[in-house]
Amino acid sequence: MNAPSTVAIVMDGNRRWAKKNNLPISQGHRAGIESLTRIAKSAKKFGIKNLVVYAFSTENWNRKKFEVNALMNLINFGADIKLDELVANEVKIEFIGDLDALPKAARQALHHCVDATKNFNDFTLTVALNYGSSWDFVHAISNASKNKKLINESNLLEFTSLTNQVDIFIRTGGEQRLSNFLLPNLAYSELFFVEKMWPDFIEADLIEILKEFENRKRRFGV
Repeated sequence: MNAPSTVAIVMDGNRRWAKKNNLPISQGHRAGIESLTRIAKSAKKFGIKNLVVYAFSTENWNRKKFEVNALMNLINFGADIKLDELVANEVKIEFIGDLDALPKAARQALHHCVDATKNFNDFTLTVALNYGSSWDFVHAISNASKNKKLINESNLLEFTSLTNQVDIFIRTGGEQRLSNFLLPNLAYSELFFVEKMWPDFIEADLIEILKEFENRKRRFGV
């Protein structure tokens, strides 16, 4: 099986999974972190080089305050509970998005994760936090301006948060939309929409997608 280089996932369905199982919403998000850890290890095992996941969008600030606070606290939970496991599996962790707008404790947790995994090179897990493609386009323009360069079709991705094209886009939870995620990078992505909610997404589901990806003919606009 020829692995794609970059896979992006919208990890949708944590809240609905919690409600379905009569659990607090926070438990759904915690189950989502467990699923992310499993899938990250599976992705590396199958030869994928980059896994990019949508954890918190710029629009998520509009959710109820208690849920936003719980999501911010989950950043610390993930760093405290799952970092050692990811380090043991040599997973490099990076973050993209408007990170300066996050609470101080969350930013410190992110820095700790990045610093602890910075020497790993075989596989990168990139977590999008406070990210939106609209923000990313504005950020790219600002970034190019600071470097005194003009953006064009050939160099756009050099200035965006993620600098490579996405091969596979996956969204769990049954919804079929992109939700303002990585629009500069999805121009020639193969799209997969999965009914399962994110905490129920397992390695076998990833394998099925990778097999179907192998059978698709990618024409890149030709």
